[in-house]
Amino acid sequence: MNTPDNLLQSLEHLSAQQLRRLLTEHLTQQKLGLDWESSAIERDAALNANIVLPRR
Repeated sequence: MNTPDNLLQSLEHLSAQQLRRLLTEHLTQQKLGLDWESSAIERDAALNANIVLPRR
């Protein structure tokens, strides 16, 4: 589990848009029981890093 210091350090490098997205996800996420932690920012960065677009 993240301590407050680790959490603050992990949030310092995020942009305003990334912070808004994390806050929105946190506020809108239904609490249904077990919740697996994942980083949406890291997942998006991985997807965006390998994007392939069609050429004409």
